[in-house]
Amino acid sequence: MTGKKEDEFWDVYTEERIRTGRLHRRGDKMKEGEYHMVVHVCIFNSRRQLLVQQRQPFKKGWPNLWDVSVGGSAVAGDSSAGAAEREVWEELGLKMDFTGRRPNFTMNFSDGFDDYYIVEQDVDIEKLCLQKEEVQKVRWVDKEEALRMREAGIMIPYWFLEQLFEIGDVHTFDAHGDRRAQLKIGFAQQQHLESWMSLAEIVRWNFPGLETDGCLEDYKLEVVKNMERRSAICALDGNIVVGILLFSKKHNMIGCMAVHPEYRRKDIAGRMVRMMLAELDTDRDVIVDTFREEDERGTAPRAFYQKMGFVPGELGMAEGHPVQRFVLKR
Repeated sequence: MTGKKEDEFWDVYTEERIRTGRLHRRGDKMKEGEYHMVVHVCIFNSRRQLLVQQRQPFKKGWPNLWDVSVGGSAVAGDSSAGAAEREVWEELGLKMDFTGRRPNFTMNFSDGFDDYYIVEQDVDIEKLCLQKEEVQKVRWVDKEEALRMREAGIMIPYWFLEQLFEIGDVHTFDAHGDRRAQLKIGFAQQQHLESWMSLAEIVRWNFPGLETDGCLEDYKLEVVKNMERRSAICALDGNIVVGILLFSKKHNMIGCMAVHPEYRRKDIAGRMVRMMLAELDTDRDVIVDTFREEDERGTAPRAFYQKMGFVPGELGMAEGHPVQRFVLKR
């Protein structure tokens, strides 16, 4: 490597993103079926502003336009995370550790893969050492200013720029795209009914009495009644209901509870139960009927209730199905 871009070589990948062992010289036309890797790093500060850079007017590809914080092609031997570290150092003179990091998302383009990393760090831009061959200047912009710059034709026209600010909320998304911090627990309202019933259809086969469409309609009417008397609690990811709980203040009892299969192990059920307990009579025991020990469907709910302090009680029947009552002593 001489440091000149025309002497830069890239690893060649297959469309399945498998490294072939062949190299490609930057500037040459890539052959059909050959791909290379590009990385972008988007740095947000604690004020939810994005660090943007203005490209040099003599740079090939979007000259003089504003861009996200850092971007460039991975050179031969680079891993994705390694390329991200290197580009941040080369363009901004900023040391960042991407060990163990995976891209927040990847955009495919005609002859390659473009990995995007989202970082939150309050960077002092006055202390950055800009790569003069590529970067004119840097600045912080909020979402409104970034969109204005795109509309004014002075920023690279990323079609997902607005969504980038949403994804950039790193407190909302972890490395696996998990949105647990955004989940909200509250009383369900009429506007949540359709999504509530959508979840009910997903889990209906684990709930005796919901097997038929007629039973599901009766259940829907019961949900509406509970919403009206504030005895229906739901967990929301945005507008999507991912957890449901009906309870009875009269009987100090959980009627039914379910969590979306893709949102389990995030303490959603625990949060809903804790909210419910604050609404119930503290002088009476709380009860719930669940599956018996020999029913494989009961493994998870029985373990959950016992973890919450419920103890197994008498056996009985509900909706024609054998159940066991669990009791939380108050």
